[in-house]
Amino acid sequence: MVGILVSLIGTLAIMAAFSVYEGKKRTTTSGDDAQQNGSYALYELERQVRSAGSSIVQGKSYSVWGCPITALTAAAMPAPFNNAALGLPATTPVVPVLIAAGGTSPDAISVIGGDSSQQVFKIGVTSATAGNPVVVGNSFGILPNDYLLGTLANGTCQLGQATAVTTASNSITVAAATTQITGLVNSVNLFDLGPEPIFTLFGVDTTSNSLVSFDQLQRTANGGKGTLPIADGIVQMKALYGIHDGTGPAGESTYAVDKWVQPVGATWGIGALTANTVAAAAAATQIVAIRVAVVAQSRLPERTSDYVGNAALTLFPDLPAAEQYSVATQTQYRYKVYDTTIPIRNAMIVQYY
Repeated sequence: MVGILVSLIGTLAIMAAFSVYEGKKRTTTSGDDAQQNGSYALYELERQVRSAGSSIVQGKSYSVWGCPITALTAAAMPAPFNNAALGLPATTPVVPVLIAAGGTSPDAISVIGGDSSQQVFKIGVTSATAGNPVVVGNSFGILPNDYLLGTLANGTCQLGQATAVTTASNSITVAAATTQITGLVNSVNLFDLGPEPIFTLFGVDTTSNSLVSFDQLQRTANGGKGTLPIADGIVQMKALYGIHDGTGPAGESTYAVDKWVQPVGATWGIGALTANTVAAAAAATQIVAIRVAVVAQSRLPERTSDYVGNAALTLFPDLPAAEQYSVATQTQYRYKVYDTTIPIRNAMIVQYY
């Protein structure tokens, strides 16, 4: 009996030690998962945002920035982009990077850019009548399957896709109109966006706690009408605009960020930046970077006795209070905040064109 008692005591001691070890292992593993998810989420966002504005570097000078593409609507967007608090416009405005403020909910980020391998400047249109190929001044660099952005005299834009290009006559045969591709009739100028342009929304699905993307062209190869998961364990995303308005010190770089602003209000709200006005285009030109913070949450809750975290996190703590966000947390989870600044290099080039 004494031997049995000693064995039981030894077993209890071993199980207690194993329980502590297992709890620490789960905590470490869960924390590592959050770290990997947050790092990858920022990597993917940075990769896409850095290419924003490619193929439309002359956009500000030729009525592209802010012009609505009437073919792309927000009516059928899936969650989380159908959240009315985001204020996404009914039509897709052509601005390299836009932030839709979500209030206490995660923000959404819109990225637009092309991948043309040869033609990056505007192309003058000679003729673009119904039922006929579009004739341009110079078709060099335009290839079959390229998406073409056409500007109209009324300030709107339309999207077409080339099916054939005849270089001898500089004529472009355009695919039949669809929901997303309306054609190029009466276009004044064209911009070659290449075969795989970016018309992507990024947001956080709070139901699945994941960073997701949505292709606004709704191409089947990019997920059709649904969202594509990028990284799980992401519970919050907030972003700021980096503005160069000339208020910085004398002699500073024209690419320097003079101040950071939240994407709200009469100047920096998504409604103001997509108004297709001179003021909106001028404001969009001042955006030289965005700063993004994503919050990753551990997968498993911990026992109260093991860990009790803070009830809130402060994002962008190094900035003035007006630019900070307070994010509520659940105290039995571990959180990691990832914060990065992403320059919008293609948008900066507009000062030369």
